Amino acid sequence: MHSTHHSLPLTRYFICALVFFIHSLPGHADEAALAQERQWLDLLHYHQIGLFSTFESQADDPRFFFAETGKIDPYAELLATLNAFEASDYAADSALCRFPARLHWLQSKGYLLDKDIENCTTFQDWYTKIDAKSLTLAFPAAYLNSPSSMYGHTFIRINRKQGNNPLLDYSINYAANADPTDNELVFSYKGLTGGYPGVFSVLPYYQKIKEYSFLEARDVWEYDLALTDEEVAQFVRHTWEIQNTHFDYYFFTENCSYHLLTLLDAASPRLRLSEAFTVSAIPADTVRVIEQAGIVADTHFRPSTMSLMTHMLENTSDAVQTTARAIVEEDLDIVSSIQHKSSLEQAQTLDLAYQYSRYLSVRKKQDQKKQSQKAIGILSARSKIPENQVFSDYPRPAYRDDQGHNSSRIEASFGYFNELPYTQIGIRAAYHDRLDNLPGYLKGAKLEMFHAQFRHRETADGKHSNEIERIGLIDIASYSPRNAFLSPISWEVSTGLKRPDSERDELLPFLSAGWGASYLWRNQLFYVLGRFDFNLDNDIEKGHHFSLGPKIGWLSQYDNWTMNLEFSQGFDISGAEFEQRDIEFGIARRLDKDWQLRFSAGYASHAQPKQSDKTFTENVSLSLMHYF
Repeated sequence: MHSTHHSLPLTRYFICALVFFIHSLPGHADEAALAQERQWLDLLHYHQIGLFSTFESQADDPRFFFAETGKIDPYAELLATLNAFEASDYAADSALCRFPARLHWLQSKGYLLDKDIENCTTFQDWYTKIDAKSLTLAFPAAYLNSPSSMYGHTFIRINRKQGNNPLLDYSINYAANADPTDNELVFSYKGLTGGYPGVFSVLPYYQKIKEYSFLEARDVWEYDLALTDEEVAQFVRHTWEIQNTHFDYYFFTENCSYHLLTLLDAASPRLRLSEAFTVSAIPADTVRVIEQAGIVADTHFRPSTMSLMTHMLENTSDAVQTTARAIVEEDLDIVSSIQHKSSLEQAQTLDLAYQYSRYLSVRKKQDQKKQSQKAIGILSARSKIPENQVFSDYPRPAYRDDQGHNSSRIEASFGYFNELPYTQIGIRAAYHDRLDNLPGYLKGAKLEMFHAQFRHRETADGKHSNEIERIGLIDIASYSPRNAFLSPISWEVSTGLKRPDSERDELLPFLSAGWGASYLWRNQLFYVLGRFDFNLDNDIEKGHHFSLGPKIGWLSQYDNWTMNLEFSQGFDISGAEFEQRDIEFGIARRLDKDWQLRFSAGYASHAQPKQSDKTFTENVSLSLMHYF
């Protein structure tokens, strides 16, 4: 009896332990708990970004789900996926063959072990063609002439096991499938509101380089990613799953860079890259997150055609430049046009002419057939000259684009307006102005989104006032310098609310824009623009103001110092008479990557409302900027 008394609990313990062991096996795991695992949610693209987002799948294509509620219920989608896989054959459009990444993950959990993805011949043929060995993130620089690329762009190159030419590798790109007939205004509106489907595409890498390096003249940074073979393989499997799936595209949230992070998250349980973004995602910031995650093994720089041509112009004589341009633009005999030059100058002339010909053909699309024939003739003549490399390699920039200051900024200022003191705070959502710390950003470029400034000031009667000084919704400027071969248009546009010097009591809606030219002399940028300024408000004379006039500026940008001097004159055309004339000066000192000290001074003359005389205003301020 004594022995039997002890054997019953021992038996119970053994049975309980056996049951616990059986249920702990991967093949018998609790499906409800499995459906909440991070990797399953990543494969379904359950993420959250944006001010009013909910936690659900960001995939907006019903074909991506087996369950009717799969977009909002990962458990229902797991059960439906298991059922679909159990009943699936190996046809090209079967459940198993459409979702190899899901199958691989479920098999790692002990499910569907009798299923073999190698029987999916269509997928296997594609997988073999991709031939993935590793991944490289490509980051083309910002391109202000396109709303969707103002902040830059990212895509991923899949490096092949066989082959040593990266241009022949494949790339994974996510972009809005926009209507080509939409103008820039419609494109911007739809991009902000999710009006376009975003789609993933798999293209040869050379096509993307042609698009960015030649068509848009954008330098490209490449980041080799330190991923395991299994992570690379799962990335490719998941790429197959979503290449025909659409996601609603949003410029500031679900954009090109953000969804590349979700792809990487789906490939590896150790990555949580997309979780770093809750409100918005800017390409440079996504690259910083990848760098901070410790998965960047190496970096490379690929200069654009325009950068290479500019480098050549900086290292050749005027005579070489004149001949090179004449060879491309005129029907000159190539050999006779260079025969009077030295062997070195001949080689430089033809190398420069070849780059210029490619620029005209690919980017400017000028007589492409003729330019193609011209390029062949230039290469033929060049092959007969013994000089090999006649230009130094393009210098690698000291700073990568992701090594610049962070995108958001807060500021604190103390200053005097007409000898009366004020304090001011400001916040900017994104991204860079001309006085900001330069490293990692384009020279002569400005792109600000939502910049608000709030001022506490002393009034002339000794009282104090708290007010909104300015709200900038968008402020963009591109001052690209001209040279002997290139004549880009410099331009700027801004809109929001501001207080004109002649109407300090009014916060007026405004729209201003300008076009002109910029020139570089001894590393100093000079620009001249014709610009207009439009204000609209019932509280000003005639309810509106419209003026035209010139803007002249000097911009000096270095790694640690930046200076800017501008003069502008507005000639009143219609509405209220502001008669505005401004001189503004700013100088900024970089303290470190994310801190800056700035001094600004301004002097303006303007009309006094309902009076015939002019009034002069002065403004000086000292500001501390922090980027975050």
